[in-house]
Amino acid sequence: MELKEEILKELKKSEYISGEELAKRLFVSRNSVWKAVKKLREEGYEISAVTNRGYCLKGDNDKISAGAIMRNATREREFYILDEVSSTNDYARQLALDGRDEAVVIAETQKLGRGRLGRKFYSPKGCGLYMSILCRPRINVELAPLITSYTAVATALAIDSLCGAETKIKWVNDIYMNGKKLCGILTEAAFDFEGGTVDYVIIGIGINVTGREFPKDISDRASSIEKESGARISRNDLAAAILNNMDGMTEKIGLKDYLNIYREKSNVIGRSVKVMYGNSSFDAEAIDIDDNAALVVKTDDGVKKLNSGEVSIKI
Repeated sequence: MELKEEILKELKKSEYISGEELAKRLFVSRNSVWKAVKKLREEGYEISAVTNRGYCLKGDNDKISAGAIMRNATREREFYILDEVSSTNDYARQLALDGRDEAVVIAETQKLGRGRLGRKFYSPKGCGLYMSILCRPRINVELAPLITSYTAVATALAIDSLCGAETKIKWVNDIYMNGKKLCGILTEAAFDFEGGTVDYVIIGIGINVTGREFPKDISDRASSIEKESGARISRNDLAAAILNNMDGMTEKIGLKDYLNIYREKSNVIGRSVKVMYGNSSFDAEAIDIDDNAALVVKTDDGVKKLNSGEVSIKI
């Protein structure tokens, strides 16, 4: 852990702490402490210095940093932490084209964040976790569609563990709490068609962590973790929890045991839904999710399995 990360950890423990005390605790010089505090300020942390009292970390200071994420992560990763980007998925795709095997891209805001079907994803600065994971899983093409459902479970469980409230999953890629959407997942991939395998996968995860006001066009269905659970959680801790849950994805997708959690967390099974499929739509009852994460629905024409499309819950 870098010195600046150790100092940040100490600042979070105390209202005020002197440079002398920091130097003593961390076995470094006062000058080293001063330089590390200067770096933290340059990264955007509000740290005041009061005579005879010491340094104080002001505000919530939930600034995303690789060091803060790694404090709770189970293994090392290559991080790209950005202030602003057009889209974290686009940035990750360029890394894949440049030959990177694995990377995590996180931005404070996205100018052109998007969800499924090309929809715009609202990405206000400092309020959400906008993260894309680049990986090259050694799986066959037929297992690739399971990545989105696995990510939904990994993300939902991470949110549950930190905020103390329960999330639900709307097939196939949205995470809800109290009937409001907190998170969307966009999975994009490139395939080796001759070999029948996946070349690379980019998993985009957009989560509304804080914030209580949303644009009019989504205010009736969008919300945040803070608004729905009352918990103000660290975005760094959330990123670490998701990444930890994503470890072992290749093996776990093959076993498909996680689908039991996916079904338990479903907010569509047993509900009347409207299915949008291509240019058509029809009413149905969602009755199950099969072992390929397809939604099983009952219609007037019989039982159907949906591997793609979108559903809305009928009230």
